[in-house]
Amino acid sequence: MDPIEAQKFILEESKVTPQHVSVAKALIMSACTGLSSSEDLVHFVCKANGVALPHQIVFDRNVDPIPALTAAAHALSWTAAAKEAILSLVHGGYLIAMGANQELTPSIQWTTGGQSSGWRFEELAIPVPSPVRRSPSQSGSKDLFLAEPDLYLNTFDIPSMHADVASALREAVLCFRHELFSAAVAMLGKASEGAWLELGGSLLKSLKPDQRSAVKKQQEDLENPMAGTLKKITAVQALFRRQDFFGDLSDQSGVKPNELQIVATWSDSVRDSRNVVHFGVSPATPNTYEKAAVLLLAAVPYLRILYRIKAAADAASESST
Repeated sequence: MDPIEAQKFILEESKVTPQHVSVAKALIMSACTGLSSSEDLVHFVCKANGVALPHQIVFDRNVDPIPALTAAAHALSWTAAAKEAILSLVHGGYLIAMGANQELTPSIQWTTGGQSSGWRFEELAIPVPSPVRRSPSQSGSKDLFLAEPDLYLNTFDIPSMHADVASALREAVLCFRHELFSAAVAMLGKASEGAWLELGGSLLKSLKPDQRSAVKKQQEDLENPMAGTLKKITAVQALFRRQDFFGDLSDQSGVKPNELQIVATWSDSVRDSRNVVHFGVSPATPNTYEKAAVLLLAAVPYLRILYRIKAAADAASESST
């Protein structure tokens, strides 16, 4: 592989995902406690993820260059994610730019022994202000995850979360930030329903053919588009109570049927609160800041429970195919 091919390989392998940016935001807000250099913050994000831009890549005909090039691509990915995170936090009002933008173009040197040069990755150049500091209103705050969607999602640590569930959680936090509490719990209700339906689908999929007839009613309820949320959640609970079918999943996930009942109680509170979207319907208690905050905070451990069971069910389905 020559240097031109190597540069192309690095660029193709350098990918920044929303998850990268979400993680970078959380790390940056934890590190930026005072006046901070953007370059230092980028290095902090890279170090936390176990990557670093190599100073030089050596091409040796006796050494496979792919591992070194891949490591460089991962470092460039996290570098770009950190810069994007800084810009997003500045525009969101969480950080304040204390200087002009600096274009930190990443570069890597290379040598073949007889020839040396370097690559400048202009495609990944992102101008960021330096230095930056926390906004006065955010100084000392540890509850930013209730105001910044990416920080909130990062607390779940559920990579397999369905995109629609993640999107609903993002919108819930945005609504909460703007004091639209009924809208916030309505979107939280959508996320809750989506997580339960995902779990129900995975449980059904993990069943053996000779077990399906025993849960026909629950399957019909889950697949009925006219069935309400409460009925579908009840169906999922009924499925998981069949420990003769799902005992192994319970052991692998560490979740017992009674714990699922606790999650269902929270989901029912969310469902009652979101019913305010129907004309003439009022929730049992008003949708205040305190109530919305409690429901959003509780979503983290409760959705983790649902997705732990789902992960075990998905693994069981894959092992049986």
